[in-house]
Amino acid sequence: MMNHKTVVISGASHGLGLAIAQELAGLGAHVLMIARRVDPLEAAAKAIRDSGGAATALPCDVADVAQVQALAEQVAAQFGSVDALVNNAGIPAPRSFAETDFADWDAVISTNLSGVFYMTRALWDSLCRARQAYVINISGTAGLRGGGSPAYGAAKFGVTGLNHAIAQAGAAHGIRSTILYPGGMDTGWRGAPIGVLPREQSMDPRAVARLIAQLLASPAEFVVNEAVLNPLHQPFM
Repeated sequence: MMNHKTVVISGASHGLGLAIAQELAGLGAHVLMIARRVDPLEAAAKAIRDSGGAATALPCDVADVAQVQALAEQVAAQFGSVDALVNNAGIPAPRSFAETDFADWDAVISTNLSGVFYMTRALWDSLCRARQAYVINISGTAGLRGGGSPAYGAAKFGVTGLNHAIAQAGAAHGIRSTILYPGGMDTGWRGAPIGVLPREQSMDPRAVARLIAQLLASPAEFVVNEAVLNPLHQPFM
């Protein structure tokens, strides 16, 4: 299903990003794994290769436009086209307005919003060359209802507008774009313990990764513009 496809995944050293990389590599894709921390990233890519998958670790801070541009040039030189981009990288933020200082705002907006634009814009030519490429933007329910963190909520709302722009620009090139709003997920986000809550209360990232694989394999004549994903026992909003 994904044989000979090249997929770029940010935030791929752990959590949902790693689950996506493992799922797509298992389906035959060559996953280009992006993250800031070199050692965990290299270890994650090696584990996929040891399991028979194709994975390349490409350390990069998505908030640093110079690093992103250099990454895009390397990807274009080595692989030519990119069949899918999963913008998954993100950082948490203080939850209250009073706790958020200017540096917090800049850091969260740079990674969680600007990083999505930087990655997509820098890889745009490579996505266009694939002719039927797909961009998946990982948001969260904060992108629908906001929350106590001004920086985090603003960034996720911004990704919604950016996803619309990507979809509109990509239509002429066969590029589809979907934004996903996952709720509670068992990834250890913000230091939460993993494997404690039942699946009805906290989604398995591997299950979300399987959904993403299904989106990438869906017929090219339509697109799922957006989808809200919540554990079975979690209210919609």
